Amino acid sequence: MQYVHTCYRVLDLDRSIDFYANKLGLELVRKSPVGPDATNAFFAVPGDPEPRLELTLNHDRTEPYPLGEGYSHIAFVVDDLDALAQKLEDAGGVDFESKPHAMGGSGTRLFFVRDPDGYRIEFIERS
Repeated sequence: MQYVHTCYRVLDLDRSIDFYANKLGLELVRKSPVGPDATNAFFAVPGDPEPRLELTLNHDRTEPYPLGEGYSHIAFVVDDLDALAQKLEDAGGVDFESKPHAMGGSGTRLFFVRDPDGYRIEFIERS
């Protein structure tokens, strides 16, 4: 078994592409129609040959999707948490749920942001 990707349904694909590619720094691997009713965009972490995030735009959707009670977040490990937080702050338009902070006594630090559709993203720096 191999993990392939996570898929989110989004309301505005261009806005989401801007967020994930230009603000977070993920690579847009491909954008393609799925029949006449939807478009998919696939993203990879730089250096990862496989896209791990799929965003789906259903063309007839006009209202945001409810996130559900069971969903929590996706997470990325980064080398420099403070530099990333500053980059996102400088980019503007990023909804910070928390700022970089320590997690217990483990030396791990983290923070959360929300994407344009409200999905939570965690960034982790391990000592």
